[in-house]
Amino acid sequence: MNFCARWVGAMTLAVPLCALADDNDAGWRSVRHDSALDVYTRSVAGSDFDEVRVVGTICASLGALTAYVQDVSHIVDWIPDTEEARLLTQPSERERIYYLRTNMPWPVKDRDMIYRLVATPDPSATATTIEMTGLPDYLPAAADAVRMTSMHGLWRIEQQGAKRTHVVLQMRVEPGGSVPIWLGRRRIVALPTGMIENLERRFANACAVH
Repeated sequence: MNFCARWVGAMTLAVPLCALADDNDAGWRSVRHDSALDVYTRSVAGSDFDEVRVVGTICASLGALTAYVQDVSHIVDWIPDTEEARLLTQPSERERIYYLRTNMPWPVKDRDMIYRLVATPDPSATATTIEMTGLPDYLPAAADAVRMTSMHGLWRIEQQGAKRTHVVLQMRVEPGGSVPIWLGRRRIVALPTGMIENLERRFANACAVH
């Protein structure tokens, strides 16, 4: 299936996401398709872990959702297994650098990473792209955690009516250290899936208000 062909006909947000792909938009496999979410995975050359793309709809305005996902005080509430989250610096209105620590099941050590988020609103003011980049050398890893070796992701959030936004989240993660491949693969798919599911639950009541 040509994923970009599916979405370009419906909305312009597919084009920037295609730019994230290394090999145009080939190789995506559907692993979940229901009324709540579409989840896709794709193999990454030289890695044991897949790239993941999650598509969903949130009952929130563009402004409310983009502000929420960039606010460090909310991160532990919607990013699964987050042990610690703190804002390190905000170089500009559109750029933030965070520290996040993620719980892992015993005996695997917790992971941590520094994330750079850059938000770019569309000129039309109807969509925003948020690029996420891991900065593994920005700070030393915690003594009792393993620093992830790389992370790259992209949010594409587009307004759909007064109360809804269409969201596409694409992520590629290398957990670093020694992680059982089966566990790493499962967690890497569960992370962005859980992020979108938690946001859907967080804002669900907004669509119920008349």
